[in-house]
Amino acid sequence: MFQKYFSDEPGPLLSDWTVDLLNSRSELAAWVDGFGSPLHVVYPDQATKNYLQWLNELRTVYVDCQVQFALKACKSASLLRAFAVAGAGADVSSSHEMASAFMNLVPAERMSMTGPAKSDYEIHLCMRHQVAIHIDCIEELKRVLALGGAVGGVGRLFLRTRPLSEPGSRFGMTEDQLIACLPLLEMAKVERIGVSFHINDYQVQARAEQLRFCVAFLRHLCAKGFTAGGIDIGGGYPMRYLKRFDPTAYGRGVHWGNVAKPGNYPYVPELSGVQHAAAVIQTALADPRDRDFLHRHRLPILLQPGRSLLDQCGISAFDVIDVKHFGDRRFGVVLDGMSFSLSETWFGADFVPSPVVVWGEKREPPRHDASYFLLGRSCLESDVIRWRGLTIEGGIAPGDLVVFANTAGYQMDSNE
Repeated sequence: MFQKYFSDEPGPLLSDWTVDLLNSRSELAAWVDGFGSPLHVVYPDQATKNYLQWLNELRTVYVDCQVQFALKACKSASLLRAFAVAGAGADVSSSHEMASAFMNLVPAERMSMTGPAKSDYEIHLCMRHQVAIHIDCIEELKRVLALGGAVGGVGRLFLRTRPLSEPGSRFGMTEDQLIACLPLLEMAKVERIGVSFHINDYQVQARAEQLRFCVAFLRHLCAKGFTAGGIDIGGGYPMRYLKRFDPTAYGRGVHWGNVAKPGNYPYVPELSGVQHAAAVIQTALADPRDRDFLHRHRLPILLQPGRSLLDQCGISAFDVIDVKHFGDRRFGVVLDGMSFSLSETWFGADFVPSPVVVWGEKREPPRHDASYFLLGRSCLESDVIRWRGLTIEGGIAPGDLVVFANTAGYQMDSNE
């Protein structure tokens, strides 16, 4: 069995398959014993279900939406293959990710190379296989076009626009810089030219405004005689981890070093996942003339979700090695793993959803009225897996499993 939280713990949303696995304690424990700790468990059927839900809902607001899974969110080949078989494309940022996408059945026409700095080798790979290349700046465009001459031209390009809401960003191009690209593109005779953006915040209005800007720029391209290739609106759609979250109550807990680190992620967004993405498109295309323009030119809207497409697709289980008493009802729980195993800690923040503690078969009676800090097994003082002390019925004892739910997106030894 697994334990219940006290009322102030931000308990995670759990899928049915996760609850079933947690309840079969012996099976999960055997997997951890056999494969090692931390153990990342993924569920490809959930990935398929998520993709189809995204596609169906997006097509209610715009008929030609295409979803490309962002590989940087999770390295799992089985999840990538599930997305590919269901019809999803892939957003890749390196030659290694491109190779993984090909090996897991993603065709080149459903793939985009979006990294802001691509090597000549990666550019050659894209052109040889007709993978769409996202251009971050005019200098990169010149390099791509020069390399394209050696392979008979360039197929699909997307010009990355600088967010209107982030004028100081080092990524993407301003309107003047985009226009300066056009003479180069005209001479090179690129087959199709699209535009793209990626915005770091979670505001529907900011993304909708950027999408309207992209539609206007595509109108300009078509008026100049170019063949437009669609709009890529990137990823970053918030995912719902919790039923509710009170940051004030979270801060009142007992924290390692007396510092609360909830971070800035919206764990309970008003709109999450595909609902957020659909709201962006619907808001941006409120003018029927914009929608008609996209339809007439058969221009797709591409999306590249990572974390939110992986909702409920995986869990991470850590074995409890030892429990150390620090006095004053404070215990350090040494897990067989490190803080690097949950990448939220790389940004100086807790992964807020409370982990589930699965009891060992033979356990010593632990303290109930105590705070348990989850620590990594390295020799670094900063190797703290959870800075907020966990208060949980039954406590934590050696031989238990500490399981973080919903970790497939950016929490399985990956880097956002």
